[in-house]
Amino acid sequence: MDVKKAGIQFYITGFIVPILLAASAAYAGTDRETAPGYVTGSDGGIARSSSGTCVRTSDWEPKNAVIVGCDDVILKAPVTSKKGGSTGMNVAIVIPAASMFAFDSDKLTAEGTKSLETYRAKITPELAQAYAVVIVGHTDSTGDAKYNIGLSKRRAATVRDFLIGTGTQASKLRVIGLGAKEPIASNDTDAGRATNRRVEVIVFGEARALDVMKFPSVALFTPWSSKLTIRGKKVLAKNQMEGREKLTRAVYIEVIGHTDDVGDRQKNQELSEARAKTVRDSLIQAGVDPAKIMTVGAGGSHPIASNQTEEGREQNRRVEVMVLGRLK
Repeated sequence: MDVKKAGIQFYITGFIVPILLAASAAYAGTDRETAPGYVTGSDGGIARSSSGTCVRTSDWEPKNAVIVGCDDVILKAPVTSKKGGSTGMNVAIVIPAASMFAFDSDKLTAEGTKSLETYRAKITPELAQAYAVVIVGHTDSTGDAKYNIGLSKRRAATVRDFLIGTGTQASKLRVIGLGAKEPIASNDTDAGRATNRRVEVIVFGEARALDVMKFPSVALFTPWSSKLTIRGKKVLAKNQMEGREKLTRAVYIEVIGHTDDVGDRQKNQELSEARAKTVRDSLIQAGVDPAKIMTVGAGGSHPIASNQTEEGREQNRRVEVMVLGRLK
């Protein structure tokens, strides 16, 4: 991770993965009250069996198979990738661990608290407006690698707790411990090792400034399941192959699962979490560092289309991969 000294500004660079999901089936914007050939559930949506298939009425005919999500009718929607644009408020500060912690400790010293407050004051405006703040702990290469990962994460968590205590919104803060994985100096000298023992606070601007890959759930999963279809595996593999370099160089990646508002809210929450974890596991298999990936289940809380139509609900069922920065 090529991070410069405190207060130096950097910009997110983006990428576009030019892949479209072929969809030859038709789709319809049928609302909840008009779905000929299908049983309507108590929530106004089409009723589904335990296996997730739409329940037909006794007078169902093949011509009724125009409802998105039923009888293999899929949304004619591509897998999309959006290139993020800089807002000019993405900053990084590098804080030497020696200025905050005693040797082999994750507890802030009195000097460390004062030092951290000085750094925090430099980025207070950015913290207030940020989409996310990623706090990354690092160590030198001395000692056990697993222990170093744990120590680096605990130190990052200490900085997070300090920022929360001084008024930063907790939901904005993410913690990563990378141990000795990303040195910025040689570990062959005392001076180099001291440089590598550090905590980075990286502030990201608005969500629109981030790289986003959006996958319709129908492109990846079987209905009401987090299990990838054969086609879904191919879609993920192709996107990961074409975006591999950018993904592996990412500072941080959020994988967010979404559902529509049909059915039980808790089950939707669990499904969105499970689907996000499936995509995360696929990214890890493709070589992305698991320490840099966080999964979020949003359930039906962030629709991008109306939930009053089958087409809209199909758009809302999606997984988004948000890439938070690639430093130059």
